[in-house]
Amino acid sequence: MSTEPLLDPAELLAAVQARYGLDMRRATFLPVGTAPAYRLEGPAECTFAKVMPPTPYGERLTRRVLAEWPLLRALRETGTLCHVPALRPTVTGEALTWAADHRVVLYDWIEGNSLGADGETAGPEVAALLGRLHAGTPRLPGGEFLPQPPEAFLAPFVEALQRHLEPLWRGGAAARPGVRALGALLEPHRHDIEAMMDRTRRLAQAARAQPSSLVVCHTDAHGGNLMRDPQGQLWLIDWEMARLAPPEHDLWMLHARLPEVLPAYQAAAGKAFPASAGGLSLDRLGFYLCARPLEDLAEDVHSIVQEHSRAEQDEHSLEIISRYVLPALLRAQDDLEGLRRALA
Repeated sequence: MSTEPLLDPAELLAAVQARYGLDMRRATFLPVGTAPAYRLEGPAECTFAKVMPPTPYGERLTRRVLAEWPLLRALRETGTLCHVPALRPTVTGEALTWAADHRVVLYDWIEGNSLGADGETAGPEVAALLGRLHAGTPRLPGGEFLPQPPEAFLAPFVEALQRHLEPLWRGGAAARPGVRALGALLEPHRHDIEAMMDRTRRLAQAARAQPSSLVVCHTDAHGGNLMRDPQGQLWLIDWEMARLAPPEHDLWMLHARLPEVLPAYQAAAGKAFPASAGGLSLDRLGFYLCARPLEDLAEDVHSIVQEHSRAEQDEHSLEIISRYVLPALLRAQDDLEGLRRALA
């Protein structure tokens, strides 16, 4: 989820008219995803606009979005996955443009509904989709051309989170209100957070010691990034975190139904299916299951402590932490034990 940027929608519409030659007359902010986004409507069509603010986070997001473009094109052109977003170039062939001091990237509008919390019900379909993606790795861009570097199980976000948490635990009246609220929110869970960081370090060390084959992974195939169109086709969107990684980087999100849907994945993946004992590594699955809420927490904590300049930004991040990140972190150990039992 994102907060609306300080951008006049009229400037966004004017930029799209000038740079894309599109007659768009209405811009509606969409509070979904990690990037500010708008539905742009005109007499002939609708488009989807991602808007990157002039902040350090906006710079990081822009680099990822630009790296996403060749991957999306390759997924469609090779037939690996056809139901993925299509980025619109400007009339001069560029991947992005500017509206005031915000970068803008335009995509074809996908008519459909997000699966959201119902994503788990599509488990077999998602597993097969991921199998096709992983099997298509030889036809897709190499690791250096993907939005994120290849997986090395170094988990730098754990140490980054540790650096931000130490001052929070000490407190201090000089901190901004949003930072003080962050400390008050996290302090009751200090033991659980620190235990999860230690557990993730141990799992990362174990994962580094195991041989693994790397495939192109989406890394974020949850219900919010899955859409069902009117024809019943399943779309996978938001490829900004794609990277070369072991298959477990995608499969861990299916952990609640993984034993049940694994045959659908294996049938679609074919030779790309992991050939290690038991097929999958519990250490790698456990690493991703534990790392995800910590990585999300590290991003939100960094934003509040280092980057935010508006109270509503702090409030938005605090709500995300409270509603989504902390619950995921607090149940991760139980989820991990359940996964171990299911795959035993």
